Amino acid sequence: MKKFTVLLALLATFIVMPLHAQFKFGIEGGLNLNKPNVENFKSQNATGWFVGPKAQFTIPVLGLGIDGAILYSQKNMNINLNDDLEGIAESASIDKKLSYIDIPINLKYNIGFSSLLGVYIATGPQYSWYIGDKNFGLNGDGESLGDIVAMNTSSFSWNVGVGINAFSHLQLGVTYNIPLGNTAEIDGLSTLKKMDVKNNNWQVRVAYMF
Repeated sequence: MKKFTVLLALLATFIVMPLHAQFKFGIEGGLNLNKPNVENFKSQNATGWFVGPKAQFTIPVLGLGIDGAILYSQKNMNINLNDDLEGIAESASIDKKLSYIDIPINLKYNIGFSSLLGVYIATGPQYSWYIGDKNFGLNGDGESLGDIVAMNTSSFSWNVGVGINAFSHLQLGVTYNIPLGNTAEIDGLSTLKKMDVKNNNWQVRVAYMF
């Protein structure tokens, strides 16, 4: 009888919880700080931005939630040759703005300190669709040195982040985006093998949920 009562209570909980679940829609934006990782090249931190609509589903009793967004995201590839290769000057570089549509989906755990303030941790996958130039090259002394960079049209990554929930509508957070595959390939320099590019990315994000 006790087992049946416990089972009934659990069943009632799972039925009632969705009734108290919260659905919210909003807009999110922020800054990208990314640094490409590629052999034989020096890379530099570069700043971009992102913006787009966001939706979230939260179960207040458990503090768990899922959110997703569709973001227009601008990142940068800023790298320079380490050495003089194939007669190319050391000043040869790639400085390119990269445009993406990012779709992050995160599982969130919310901890509320009061009705006005709380914190969250979030993690989940992200699909990115590249919408810029597929191929481009190094630049040296103002001249193009050939299309040696081939961008991947899509990529997967994993997000890990923390943040603050404030006033029931505002979210402030920091996210680290870990690439699970390559962002691009560099090929065409005869003295070097084909090189993979991974674009690691930090994000500072602000969202307002209606």
